[in-house]
Amino acid sequence: MKVLVTGANGYIGRAARLTLTDAGHEVVSAVRSLDRLPPGRRAGAVAVGPVDAATDWRAALEGIQAVLHTVAPPLLDKNEAAQRNEASQVIVAGTERLLDQSIAAGVERFVYLSSLKAMGEESGVRPLTESDTPAPRGVYAEAKLTAERCVLARTPGAVVVRSPAVYGRSSSGNLRQMIDFLRHAPAILPLGYSGNRRSFIHRANLVSALVRCIEAPEAAGRTFLVSDGDALSTDALVRRMLRALGRRAWVLPVPGVFLSALAGARMGPESARRLVQSYAVDDRAIRTGLGWQPPLDGDQAMADAVLAGPDPCL
Repeated sequence: MKVLVTGANGYIGRAARLTLTDAGHEVVSAVRSLDRLPPGRRAGAVAVGPVDAATDWRAALEGIQAVLHTVAPPLLDKNEAAQRNEASQVIVAGTERLLDQSIAAGVERFVYLSSLKAMGEESGVRPLTESDTPAPRGVYAEAKLTAERCVLARTPGAVVVRSPAVYGRSSSGNLRQMIDFLRHAPAILPLGYSGNRRSFIHRANLVSALVRCIEAPEAAGRTFLVSDGDALSTDALVRRMLRALGRRAWVLPVPGVFLSALAGARMGPESARRLVQSYAVDDRAIRTGLGWQPPLDGDQAMADAVLAGPDPCL
């Protein structure tokens, strides 16, 4: 197929471009500016400028059969008014504009990469499923859900993929902070809390799921949750990271209230919440419905994530 990847210079988009090419697809990379690409990556790339309600995608959409839309603006460093404006312009209006022009161009499959945040911030005692009622909190999550609903309502060939936290080689975020901490942490770690479960996904596993959604006819019109497979307690996550790092440490069992207080003092209340609350998904729908299996198991994925060096997808 001829596939347009938006956000092709981003962390997910770079890997998607390579995986699709390796699978035999012809990839057109949509980027904001060609100046941001090294000369060797400019072939097959189209500059579209800022993503908003006025973006002209027509040149990028010539002959395209499938679109993988991965664009998502970083909003964390902006005040609430700026966040709301950018989320409205990029996530909602930008997606609607791309969808309108994709439909006009005869695109058969539109895969939208969304976020688990569209469903809320925690799962409670059981993992989230696609049938649960979304309860987004915050500007980003609300915009993602709005864009999801627009995509699914407008074209029968649409697919929505809701992803939990993504990690991998050269990733950022809370998992990267924990990996970096454990790389040089003391031999006794008061991080052994087992009362929660959280889902994560390695970039290679996420991209594999996205490619499957592009290729599988039976994916049309559906929403899928994805993950590495096994939701982990904080204790299990720390132990997996230590194994990947080749480190030995005593992970001291602690109650949630202690871990929350400790993390809150060092990392802030949001990171503390993530260490003790559950945020797990049940991804059986994509596994049974599309026959998808992640190419990396949990230990393989973490072993890749802890490796130092540049992003292999650059």
